[in-house]
Amino acid sequence: MDTYRLYEEQRGAKKARTIYGEFSNGASFLHELQCAGISSPEEITQKSIIGVFLNWDGTLRRSCSYKKIIAAVFRANAQTNPELFNRIIAYLPELRETRKNIQYLTDEEVAKIKLVLAEPNSDLTLRDKAIGTLALIYGLRCCDIAKLKVDEVDFDADEISICQQKTVVPLVLPITASTGNAIYDYAELERPKNGTEFIFLSENRPYGRLAGGSVGNIAARIMAVAGIRQNEGDRKGFHIFRHFMATALLGNGVPQPIISKIAGHTSPDSLEAYLSADFVHLKECALSIERFPLSREVFANA
Repeated sequence: MDTYRLYEEQRGAKKARTIYGEFSNGASFLHELQCAGISSPEEITQKSIIGVFLNWDGTLRRSCSYKKIIAAVFRANAQTNPELFNRIIAYLPELRETRKNIQYLTDEEVAKIKLVLAEPNSDLTLRDKAIGTLALIYGLRCCDIAKLKVDEVDFDADEISICQQKTVVPLVLPITASTGNAIYDYAELERPKNGTEFIFLSENRPYGRLAGGSVGNIAARIMAVAGIRQNEGDRKGFHIFRHFMATALLGNGVPQPIISKIAGHTSPDSLEAYLSADFVHLKECALSIERFPLSREVFANA
């Protein structure tokens, strides 16, 4: 486990909190093996590993994400003994990754959101409009919007340059006209002049930096003003804006590596969650039913 932690810290692709969580999961996994009588990596068998993942009746105890963490732990150690640890990785069971259906914005909903963000007399503040535009156009995470600094928005170069809080990976985005105008209007007409380095501030004194949770509340306010997604169970956070950005780019044929870079993903697998809403390309995969005769009654009530 020490080898794994040192490897990830030197690699620098994961936050300290993520490493700590994965370290804890890995230690728990090894402890279970130790309780089963395994005292060294050389003694690990496929049966002992399966015993950690499955209950006595064959039902699954661990998730696919847990398996990925354990694989990452052993992969880090494979540098010291490739044959041993690659063999252990091969013992990990094949698990099917399951995902819940993700709610997405319809074209009608997007049109209503764009309307209230552009409407001068809507019930949204200039701050809300600027934040909503950033989320809709770029799919930025709430934490990155909250910590956006004045010197990270360069109007001369038409660029927004940030270091993402989740992945600690730099990201440079072009400033669109709608985004630039929204940020400028807020900064000049509404933002308190308190000299702080952060762009988005709270509306109450002492006008400190806007918290990430408050950014999420703005998403619900935008949807309320737009008159959408007001039913119980409807998704209202800014992540659905992020989902829209990714699926819109996919539908327009933008290569997946570019979308991953814009979304700030460090793993190509992160984009898979958005593929289910790429209706443009999903339709290309549909099979024709011309070879299968259907009775006229099938379409009688269509």
